[in-house]
Amino acid sequence: MKAPGKMVKVNDTYMHVFSISPSIKAIHTPIVFLAGSGTECPTYDFKPLWNLLKEQFHIIVVERPGYGWSGQSNHPRDINTILEETREALRQADITGPFIPAAHSLSGLEAIYWAQKYPAEVAAIIGLDMAVPQVYRFMETPKYFSLLARFGHLLRRPLATVMVKNHPAVKDNILDKTERAAMEFITSKQLLSKNMMDEIDHVKENAAKVERGKCPQVPLLCFLSNDKANLKRVPAWGQIQRDYFFSNENAHFIDLTCGHYVHRESPDIIAESIIQFW
Repeated sequence: MKAPGKMVKVNDTYMHVFSISPSIKAIHTPIVFLAGSGTECPTYDFKPLWNLLKEQFHIIVVERPGYGWSGQSNHPRDINTILEETREALRQADITGPFIPAAHSLSGLEAIYWAQKYPAEVAAIIGLDMAVPQVYRFMETPKYFSLLARFGHLLRRPLATVMVKNHPAVKDNILDKTERAAMEFITSKQLLSKNMMDEIDHVKENAAKVERGKCPQVPLLCFLSNDKANLKRVPAWGQIQRDYFFSNENAHFIDLTCGHYVHRESPDIIAESIIQFW
C-alpha cells in the first residue's frame, strides 16, 4: 500500500515522513508529531489535530521504525538511536528546523532529549499528555505482558478492524475511505510490532538517561489529561510534569477533561491553544 508521505532510508530500514507544507502566509515553523508507544498508524492517528493546523504550520509526522509505513529496524531502541533516526529522516526528507516537537506520551522523552542534546534545533515543545522521565519510576510493565502481546498479535486483524472503526478520525469522518482502509491495513501490520516491544524494554533505561540531563528551557505548551488508567498507575500524573518543568519560566499547562489520546479527543481546544501560543 502506497505511503502518503516520503519513504527515506535510515540505518537498516526505511522510515515514513509525512509532510504538508503551509501556504505562503502561514507560520513556517515545522511541527513534528511524535507518536506515543503502540500508536500503529501515527499519520492518521494525529489527523484530527494536524488537520486543524495545516493552514498555519508546516505539518510533519515522523513514524519511527515499527510504526505506520516505516519498516522494522534491528538497531536497539535506546533514546539516542531513536532521536538520531528522527533527525536523519528529516534530513533525508529535506526538512530543516528549528522544529517544534509535538510529543504524545512516551515520545516526550525523545522531545526532551532532543532539546537537551541539540537545543538550537528545538524552538518549542508541545506536550500531548507527554511523559517526563520521573513518570517511569512509577510505571511497571503489566504481569504476563509478553504473553498478552503475543496473543494480541495473533488476533491483530480483527483487533485492527475494531480499533479503526472506533477511532475518532473515522467516527467523525475525518478520514476518507482510502485513508480508513490504509489505517486498518497498517494497524493490522504494525500492531505490537517488534520495535514497539523493544521500546518498552528500553523505557526505564531511556528515562534514566534523559533524567540525568537538564530540564529544557524552551517554550513549552503541555496538555494534560485526566485519563483514569494513567491516574490509576501514576496518581500524581500531571503534577509530575509540572514539577519537572518547574524551573522553566516559559512552561504553560492546560488541563483537559479527556483520555490519554488528547489529540484525538480534544483537537479543537489543542489547535486553538497552539495557534495562540505560537
